Amino acid sequence: MIKKLELYKKAIALRQKGLSYQEILRHIPVGKGTISRWCREIPLTEKQKERLIEKKRNTPFIRRLKENLAQSKKEAKRWAKEKITNLINLDKETLLLLSGILLYWAEGTRREKDVEFTNTDPKMIILMMEFFRKILKVPENKFKIMVRISEKGNVEKAEKFWLKITGVSKERFRGPELLKLNPKSKSLQKYPYGMCRIVISDVSLSRKMLALIQEFSKKFAPVAQ
Repeated sequence: MIKKLELYKKAIALRQKGLSYQEILRHIPVGKGTISRWCREIPLTEKQKERLIEKKRNTPFIRRLKENLAQSKKEAKRWAKEKITNLINLDKETLLLLSGILLYWAEGTRREKDVEFTNTDPKMIILMMEFFRKILKVPENKFKIMVRISEKGNVEKAEKFWLKITGVSKERFRGPELLKLNPKSKSLQKYPYGMCRIVISDVSLSRKMLALIQEFSKKFAPVAQ
């Protein structure tokens, strides 16, 4: 009885705020008829009435919008699956080569003294480590791994995470770079492990990487004449 009284009071309070019966039902586990009996005598302001009328008018539109969005996502997924399936004809090494060139071109540091790649995405780091090992043939003792993370982050946990992702020995890790972030920033929540920076201090490997990008761009992204 006490529980029902509490539900009744809650329903009344929500109705007084101008919520529709359907909206109240999302908060209170009773039948729509019960909500109707409890709330039908509660007067609504003109503004609240206008809101409910507008909501009722827009409901079919919103439903169609959601349906169209779901269909659009389904079609996009089908299209992407078809395109990716076509790549199966390429051998794994060619795919790795192309992926590594494009990722480094977009995210890598292009300078002659070293190869450097930084990202927050573990899948991207795994792919680039495979590229460095299998395509550039980088020896394990050439890798230097650094974690860039908020000064308020869990450095030990982050380093263990990237240690597993990169597959290097612990000796290849260098001291973390602690970042002072804006107090309002949500980066730590979004990226609790921070960023992983891969550094390979080798001029010849850096020149190879830059040459790959240069040759690829000449063939597939020529500058307009």
